[in-house]
Amino acid sequence: MTSSATALAPVADPSVRGSGEADVLALLTGPQAREPLSLAVTTIGAEVTDHRVHSVQHRPGDGVTVGYRVWVRHDCGAVVEDYVLLSSTAGRDVPSDAPNVVRMEGPSGRLLGWLHPHDPALPGLGVACDPVALEQVLPGSGPVTSLALVGYRPLRRAVVRAVRDDVTSYVKVLRPTSGRGGAPDVVHRHRLLTAAGVPVPRVLSATSHGLVVLEEARGRPLVEAIGADGARGVTLGDLTGILDALPAQVLDLARRAAWSDRARDYANAVAASGTDAPGALALGRAVRERSAAVDLGPVVPTHGDFHEGQLTARREGEEWRPGALLDVDTLGPGHRVDDLACLVAHAVALGPAGAEVVRRWEGEARAVVDPEALDVRTAGVLLSLAAGAAHERDVAMPTRALLDAAEERLER
Repeated sequence: MTSSATALAPVADPSVRGSGEADVLALLTGPQAREPLSLAVTTIGAEVTDHRVHSVQHRPGDGVTVGYRVWVRHDCGAVVEDYVLLSSTAGRDVPSDAPNVVRMEGPSGRLLGWLHPHDPALPGLGVACDPVALEQVLPGSGPVTSLALVGYRPLRRAVVRAVRDDVTSYVKVLRPTSGRGGAPDVVHRHRLLTAAGVPVPRVLSATSHGLVVLEEARGRPLVEAIGADGARGVTLGDLTGILDALPAQVLDLARRAAWSDRARDYANAVAASGTDAPGALALGRAVRERSAAVDLGPVVPTHGDFHEGQLTARREGEEWRPGALLDVDTLGPGHRVDDLACLVAHAVALGPAGAEVVRRWEGEARAVVDPEALDVRTAGVLLSLAAGAAHERDVAMPTRALLDAAEERLER
């Protein structure tokens, strides 16, 4: 793919003017996406023969990114190759001289296009996806025998699981910049918590182009324990004990808006997906209005995205015990009720598998924080999950069910 200086023609039908994210979402997931895809692959001397939407990520207020499986034919003839190409309305801060990206301007606004793994904001992604190149980063001496991309948020971050010398490590691919969420910032957060005795994976190495290598956390994902037997033995007190161990220095970190604080954006995202727009917008208004009237409690150190996917658990006899805390990128000052609301909402989103822990943890949480605040903020997190579920195929609870669960809590 050519450099970012490539000039391309308008990418959308002139009728798509003044488009918000809903219009761009419709463009990138509809038949009109063929035009920007075709323009992008001409820069590698090819033409699109077919394409399929592979993934959709809508970051409310920060653009839409769509991944495609794109089949192309090169100038040389009948050879057809399979690519993954991403187009995005996000990436406002992608450097103008970033390589391997094309910029397309049209009535719908600006789009970026690139071929995976050449993410213009994550220069280390290509190394992380190459087992030979990754040998220069991982500890050990043998070849990398297993490599899997286990998480990817275009222009934001990725996570790769790698095995070398029978030892599993996790490689976080982050922006190399020094701001919040960049690799230096994440390294600082891990080391801050390690020094305080909080059970987080140790940093094994870090590179200047945004790779952070972490040791594998002990235990199994807490979500697996929930699926096995409702995470028998894990009480809310066990989990809040981890939050209690967060050091006071966390209060010096940049504050991140809680999920409920962005209720308007998530309501707009649900509406853009075509699922009960009036109901979603009303729910967003209710969360904002009620949040201003409840007691959120004092500002304390928080994880910021505290749920079963960010925790591990260890088996001790017939019961489980908490293990490690993961993904500390969101760490910062906030309200304890928001960490607990995040925990409860994600358990609700597990559907029937999470019913038992929802009953236990939500009941215990209502004795720890203001019950009305917990209900309102849980509804806000459920609204954010509903926005994400709108573009996912395999979810335990679809968007409509998540909205119903949020409304139920607001009606208490």
